[in-house]
Amino acid sequence: MTIEESTFKELESVIQMARKDGMRVHDVPGSIWFCAKVDGELAGFVSCYIRKRKGKAVFKSDYVREEYRRRGIYRKLFEARLDYVSIVDVKIIKASCTKMSLGCFLAYGFKSTGSRSRKYTDVVLHLVH
Repeated sequence: MTIEESTFKELESVIQMARKDGMRVHDVPGSIWFCAKVDGELAGFVSCYIRKRKGKAVFKSDYVREEYRRRGIYRKLFEARLDYVSIVDVKIIKASCTKMSLGCFLAYGFKSTGSRSRKYTDVVLHLVH
């Protein structure tokens, strides 16, 4: 498995799969995308964007194709995104996550700030530099 930086356009085929699974995926201006490849196949992606004036990063889209789940791919993608924001001067990371990804966020120190809906839980991580 490899994790690499990508673009929204390069991820189009797997983004269409995510949309069929009910995810809303948007290319927010300034987004950074990471993908996981297994034997050259796109297995999943994550994205984030930085709001420098606000000192904030937002973790956005997260998706791993069903046939690649339970292999540690999501965790590797999650770590790539964390590594990226660690070199940018942000004080806070925010996200809305599903029940499937909530455990990973909590394991990395994020705190729940409440549920926005039955599908999403908002989380936050305050960084100390």
